[in-house]
Amino acid sequence: MKLLPLLSAATALGLVACDTITAPISSGDFNPLSPPGSGVKLADAPAQLKPGDHVRAVVNNTAFYHKLPQGDGDADKTLGRDTPMKVIRIAGTYLQVELDTSGEVGFVPAVMVEDRNARPTTPPNSSAEVQVYPPPGTLPPLPLPAVDPAGLPPEGAIPTVMDPDASKSAGE
Repeated sequence: MKLLPLLSAATALGLVACDTITAPISSGDFNPLSPPGSGVKLADAPAQLKPGDHVRAVVNNTAFYHKLPQGDGDADKTLGRDTPMKVIRIAGTYLQVELDTSGEVGFVPAVMVEDRNARPTTPPNSSAEVQVYPPPGTLPPLPLPAVDPAGLPPEGAIPTVMDPDASKSAGE
């Protein structure tokens, strides 16, 4: 008899606890794109840069906004790779920067810039070619099937399936 109230309480507690499993996750700083065990939080992403640092764009078409972007607005202009700039302040995942060439002030995504003194990942003037293995021309050519000069298929070839109704509809 005393087991029934205990079992009922445990079941009720379990059902109440399951209510949050189906609810969407509304907050947190977990970044699924960071490597496992890195300990880097989403808010800490641009922490390696600080105001006063000199940076450069790491990709062509780096987005540049005159005002801090809200939502999915389009960039006011794009910057070329290796465009030099100076960090003014960090605003979330964006950096407020001053372009060295024009003195223009705006915002760029922090993931699109790196320290100006960092070694480039690809050499300048590189076409970013990819090594193919094995190198072309090292394999012997594959044997091609013999072709009859008269245009007939090779001996023992499987005939092409023809639709007899297709010729009737084409001629009419």
